[in-house]
Amino acid sequence: MKVLKTLALTIVFGTISLGSIAQEKNKIVSIKGNDVYASTILACKTIGLDKLVKPGMKVGILVNSGFDLKGAYTNPDVTLAVISICLDAGAKEIVSLQGIPQKYWQRSPLYDDHLEALKKVRSIDENIFPSVYDSLVFVRIDSFPGAPNLKNLEMVKEAFDVDLFINIPIAKHHPSTILTNSMKNLMGLNTRAFNVTFHLNGPKRNDPEFLATCIAELNLVRKPDLIVCDVTEVITTNGPTGPGQMAQPMRVVAGKDPVAIDSYCAKLIGFDPDRVISVQKGFELGLGEKDLSKVSITEIDYEDMP
Repeated sequence: MKVLKTLALTIVFGTISLGSIAQEKNKIVSIKGNDVYASTILACKTIGLDKLVKPGMKVGILVNSGFDLKGAYTNPDVTLAVISICLDAGAKEIVSLQGIPQKYWQRSPLYDDHLEALKKVRSIDENIFPSVYDSLVFVRIDSFPGAPNLKNLEMVKEAFDVDLFINIPIAKHHPSTILTNSMKNLMGLNTRAFNVTFHLNGPKRNDPEFLATCIAELNLVRKPDLIVCDVTEVITTNGPTGPGQMAQPMRVVAGKDPVAIDSYCAKLIGFDPDRVISVQKGFELGLGEKDLSKVSITEIDYEDMP
């Protein structure tokens, strides 16, 4: 197996201990390969997802699935691989914290092979854009410590009930934030009315700094336990819907640090992470590390494996 392991600025060639990687706190695993499903399985097992899931757990997933054009939605093979690992590890229930349209799953060539697995996934269909507050589905929170810009939060209740929360975004362009990926994907937990405050309550409409601050503060309220990012084929212009120019890093990236993940993925698709304000705001709030020289990054080329 050919493995490139980047620890700070040191590059080591050789084999790796998957267990040692899973124990590191500040780490990213990045798998490159044309088989997206296989790359995701390797990324998740290298980062230790199969060890995080305990028998009987209720696992929540948040998938960026609501767009129609390729490069604007998380590749369904990424999501199917995450689901498979969770079920194999003994998860009792998997809850999609946002509604997922049936056509999303059907885009995968592996759809038929995962019909039984998908029967074990319950989707909160009330939370689909433009979601409206319903006391049975959402919880209202007046304020949250450390998040002074967030008022009258309206978030999916079950995000706080699941035993393990996995964020499954796609790294792509966004006109207001430059990058939408791990941190911004959490807006999928909110009602439309609450999300609108991110855009309107700042010093001006769609103020980039205020929006980025709200996004970072949101990650204090319910930080994912694991992030699995689609950075395979993504739009780098005209996001978040597309169509736009495409980048094809063909990578699946996994980790627990949303700031490091967003910084790393920004570079993968040609963006300067220093210009992504949410990365800076997340770092200032202590959500993670923005300096990639201080992050353990394990890069594996799946195609080079025996």
